[in-house]
Amino acid sequence: LIDMYRLFVFILLTVFFSCTQQAEKKPIHLLSESQMIDALVEIHLLESAAKLNLIEGLKNDSLNIRDYYEVLFDSKPYTYKEFQESFTYFTRRPTQMEAFLDSVLLRVQMMELEN
Repeated sequence: LIDMYRLFVFILLTVFFSCTQQAEKKPIHLLSESQMIDALVEIHLLESAAKLNLIEGLKNDSLNIRDYYEVLFDSKPYTYKEFQESFTYFTRRPTQMEAFLDSVLLRVQMMELEN
């Protein structure tokens, strides 16, 4: 379980740092704590499904994982770009980001217990 957590953090940081520009100031549309946790949970589930080849289009590379991120954020009151900016902002605050990731891990564990 700890290895899964470390892998999750590594993948998440790698993906978002590769897609984000470094911003020095607080984003205009900074996501709330609950929005960040919700988004991180959904991204974790999406990336897990992609890694396990559960998403049909990704098996043959006809779709990119980023396409799924865009769709995921279409139903949110914030954009993918706003999430990326908030993510970058919070990664510079390790204590806060660690609290978010702990909440994400707890929520995913609760989901597993429900199933």
